[in-house]
Amino acid sequence: MCRDLKKSCFMHLSIAALSFLTMGGVRLTLADSPREAQTRYGLASGTGSLNTLLINGQPTMPKIAGNSALFVQKIAEYDDTDVVLLTSVGGQACDAQYSILQVTPNGIKTPTPFFGNCSTAKSSISGSKITLKFPRNIGKYVITPAEVDVYDLATGILTKNGKTIPAACKLDDGVCQG
Repeated sequence: MCRDLKKSCFMHLSIAALSFLTMGGVRLTLADSPREAQTRYGLASGTGSLNTLLINGQPTMPKIAGNSALFVQKIAEYDDTDVVLLTSVGGQACDAQYSILQVTPNGIKTPTPFFGNCSTAKSSISGSKITLKFPRNIGKYVITPAEVDVYDLATGILTKNGKTIPAACKLDDGVCQG
């Protein structure tokens, strides 16, 4: 009898929880996922096929793809531009690489190439400059020195440890790969 009572109580709790969720007791928004961020121009999502970026459910041009996942985080607004930090989640050899994307009322601007030293970045914003600091990475398969990357929204210049590097993603078969 005790076992039947537990089963009955569990079933009633499950039904109550389901009712609570479906009646609006808990509201989840699409941007609650690390793979999605709401911009002023629509939902940016890294959930497209093969981890591609979608804006309002549509693939971007050029296509942007993450490795094993593509995380999306809106980090700033600059004039009529929303700035999105893309994180291409890697595998055992490289935890993550990053790209900066500008979303405008007319679509996206060409994203930066994916950059970083495979460790987790600490980002900061000052004026029109986005700084990402990477600690020295001592991984199982790779050792990389510390790195500081700065992207200037006003000029579109990307620097790595103070030296200018190409700021536009090089396309591989029409896709900016992370």
